[in-house]
Amino acid sequence: MFAEMARRTKGETLILVHRNELKQQHIELLSSLNINARVETYQTEYRRLGQHQKPQLLVVDEAHLSKSNTWSKVIEYYDTHTVGMSATPVRLDSRPLGDIYNALVTGVDVKWLIEHNRLAPYEYYAPTTVDTSGLRVVCGDYVTSDLEQLMNERAIYGNVVDSYKRFALGEKSICYCVSVEHAKKTAEKFNEAGISAEVLSAKTPSAQRQRIMESFRNGSLTVLCNCTLLSEGISIDEISCTMLLRPTESVALGIQQMMRCMRYLPGKTAKIIDFVANYTRVGLPDDDREWSLGEPLKRKKQLNENGDFYIRTCSSCYMTFKTAPVCPFCGAEYPLHPREIKAREEIELQRITAEETAKIEAKKKKARMEVGKCKTLDDLWAIARERGYAPGWVWKMAKVKHITR
Repeated sequence: MFAEMARRTKGETLILVHRNELKQQHIELLSSLNINARVETYQTEYRRLGQHQKPQLLVVDEAHLSKSNTWSKVIEYYDTHTVGMSATPVRLDSRPLGDIYNALVTGVDVKWLIEHNRLAPYEYYAPTTVDTSGLRVVCGDYVTSDLEQLMNERAIYGNVVDSYKRFALGEKSICYCVSVEHAKKTAEKFNEAGISAEVLSAKTPSAQRQRIMESFRNGSLTVLCNCTLLSEGISIDEISCTMLLRPTESVALGIQQMMRCMRYLPGKTAKIIDFVANYTRVGLPDDDREWSLGEPLKRKKQLNENGDFYIRTCSSCYMTFKTAPVCPFCGAEYPLHPREIKAREEIELQRITAEETAKIEAKKKKARMEVGKCKTLDDLWAIARERGYAPGWVWKMAKVKHITR
């Protein structure tokens, strides 16, 4: 889309990205289409402000990141026609982007893209649940040091390797880790199991990073354990599995990581293996979402109107699915979670309370209607005797209704 915008623009187009990998990827795309546009990282462009003419069109790739101080300064400096591109048009803390952009144009949803072979269908597995209830949250997401301690204490590395073997053995995969140290330990476990794995992070030297990515692309490397680097934009069609080892509260980050394996190839089914129950906080990739420039993204309640989890994981096959009477994949039945039992009890109590309230209101309405039909003092006295009212009620209602005899 932005390549076609650049082709139609009369004047220079500047495309801003946040990673060198994306820069190279976009340069190759534009070159293959014979489109002339300048592609640069926002960090480099900021350092060189004033060295280039003002572009006619400024394209901000991965626009959900564009509120950062340096990126904002580049946008403000050029003050030109600006288009932001993002699959998740909210900041990482789920706040809207209306203070940067004036209009939001939403495309077709993920369900449509899957149905029309623009994204791969997916299977979602959740073999491990990590309790994040005690973690600190800053700027809309968990504190990294807390996450690292949690994941190291959990020591689920063996489960990660076993689950990969069970669900996606041999498939080109990205493993999203909490920290560089966490990524190193995870890669070690894969290599010990005879599965080739490397670590990639922002701290990886440029030449080494290029070597690792080339090995990953050509298939000599199977698993890429990364930290804060490959969440957005990287386009490698052959990636068919993502493994989530970083708990997150951020809908934008969660979706970006989940869907990195869903680029379309004929016959491909993506595998998302969620070891940290991100689906309970973020939802599934093809959930319906209401994006807005003015309102924060609304989080779905975990329980539906019946007191059941919207999404659940089968304890037998680990597949994750929208609530159904039994697992739609293996047919296994499951017990209700204590939270569901409690929710159902509360819903039943509310239902009973609502019914009782409705009965009381109906009784009051009937009583008011009977009084409304009274024409004489005798009628009022009859109601007073039936209901045990004091004589004062008769004279009060007679005055209200202007009854004198």
